[in-house]
Amino acid sequence: MNDVVRIPRRTLLVATGALVAVLLALALVMTGVIARAADATTVANATVVKTQQAAAERDVERAYEQAVEQVRKVRALNLAITAAQADAITLKALNDLKALRHSGLVKLGQVLGVSDAEAYATTTEQAFDKAPVSAQPAPTPVLLAPRLYAIAAKMSELATQLSDQATTSLTAPAATPTPTVAPSPTRTPTPTARP
Repeated sequence: MNDVVRIPRRTLLVATGALVAVLLALALVMTGVIARAADATTVANATVVKTQQAAAERDVERAYEQAVEQVRKVRALNLAITAAQADAITLKALNDLKALRHSGLVKLGQVLGVSDAEAYATTTEQAFDKAPVSAQPAPTPVLLAPRLYAIAAKMSELATQLSDQATTSLTAPAATPTPTVAPSPTRTPTPTARP
């Protein structure tokens, strides 16, 4: 009645080893180690990084310059609002666009690992103020790295929104006072005699 099942020691060791391997693989999948190891990592040399940096800077600057040009062209029109209102709207839009460009260049510096991203942004702005992208010959197109492309695309999107908002404000019809209508005198009924 005491039937004892004997499992060979070798089979037991193989089964235990397989169970440990499955648990280890499961732990690696759960912690994301396998996913990170499977991701392709490409490291660029200094020349490629400089090319990427220059292209991303030009894209940020191009978005800025196009938005500024749009605001200035609309401001040059004969507008329905007063000159003071138009100047205030234009000044705010241009300041917002400058702040956006600075922010985009700071973010670009951070992604590129520049030690002082603020100084990098200021220096880059000054260089573009002296030699705008629109005045430079078109360089060879560069396919930007995803993180650099995201910065350039966001800059373009936000600069377009700011210039469109300024255009809308500048071309809005002037506020005209609403005419007031004086109430018309009403006749009061006169009592009539009843028979």
